[in-house]
Formats: sequence, C-alpha cells, structure tokens
Amino acid sequence: MFDTMAAPTGLERARATLQSVERRVGVEHHEQVVELAPPSRAPLTALLPGGDLPVGAAVTVGDSASLMCWLLGATQRDRWVALVGWPDLSLVALAEAGVDLDRVVAVPDVGGRGADVLAALLGGVEIVVAGPGARLTASERRRLLARARQRGTTILSPVPWEGAALVLDVEQTNWSGPDHGAHWLREARLVVVRRSRADGAGVRFDITRHGTTAPTALAIRAAARRKAG
Repeated sequence: MFDTMAAPTGLERARATLQSVERRVGVEHHEQVVELAPPSRAPLTALLPGGDLPVGAAVTVGDSASLMCWLLGATQRDRWVALVGWPDLSLVALAEAGVDLDRVVAVPDVGGRGADVLAALLGGVEIVVAGPGARLTASERRRLLARARQRGTTILSPVPWEGAALVLDVEQTNWSGPDHGAHWLREARLVVVRRSRADGAGVRFDITRHGTTAPTALAIRAAARRKAG
C-alpha cells in the first residue's frame, strides 16, 4: 500500500522546527496586525517653525485676513500688538480669534507716513502688523526690517516683504454656512503653504476651524517647488 500524502516542503519543515523550539523554551507565537493611527491635528502654532513667530524678522501672511487674526490670537500671549494701516481688519474678528484688545495699538490711518509710524512702534511693540494702507516702498521695507532685527520685533504683512523669514501662502479657502458662509460662518478650511529656510520647497498644511473653536493645523504633504523669476 502506497502512502498518498505528499512529503512536507522545506517551508513546512522550517515552520515545524520553529514551533518545536518555541515549545521547548516556552515561547508563544502570536500573529499581530499593526494598524497605523491616522495623523492627529495640532494647534495652529504647528503652522509655525518652532511653534511661534520668528523674532526680529518679517512674516508674510498672504490672501487671508482670517489667518492673520488666528495667528495673532494663537501667538500674542502677553505681548503687545500694533495694527498699522489696515482699517478693514475687524477688531471684533480679532477678539473672536482670541486677541487681547487691551494689548492692541491700532493706527488705521497713517496719513501717508506709514514708514515713520512703523519705525516708532518697532521700538516698543513686540508684534507689528504692517497693513496694506502703510504703502511702503522697497527701501522702506528694508530699513524697517533692519530695525526689527535690532529691536527683536516681529513684522507681519499681508503683502510680500523682501527678506521675510517666513511666508504663508493661502492656496485655497472654503467657508461653510448659509450662502456659503457669507452671513454666518460655521466652518472654515484653508490650504496653506509654508515656506522658510528649513522647508525647502515648502510644506502644505490643512487649516480648519469649526464654529467658534480654535483653528487646528495638519501637515499634509510637501509643496511643489516654485520656479525662480
């Protein structure tokens, strides 16, 4: 009578040997399935290298007054903030973003002397917002940045600033609510590209805010490298 069972393969013999050794030394073998946790959202300060505004430097926050307000609310702490040449930046929006208005100096109309007003404030205020109404020339921006470096002050600007240490470009903005959020803003989502010396081509972030809760940030992928010129 012939044995119809096939001879064990090399893999089966190896498994049998391993199980025999495990039984001798008292090792139990368990198969595990490892599930990777989804990335978690972080406070808005995760959008900033080191978690705070750079000191003695300029930061560009483009195409979003809301993001400007949120950043001020997330980073002000006990520091003074000056708003220069930006009459449309709502104090109500700043307060809702968590800004302490008792530590805010507002100069909405600079009367054509934006550089002089900013230079005076850079000496005694930790965070200075140079609004579009300041109407600065390239040479004035260079002089003000040099003064900010000397005084350890941070300049925030909604328009490009030569030599900025940090650039936050808003690529996409979506509001939800009645009439697409025009009347009552319930949720906001921004796609922001952060560019700094440490970021190479840049890092793209997803910024969301639900109702009146604090906005959160999530790094989603590297940004495409921009062409020079």
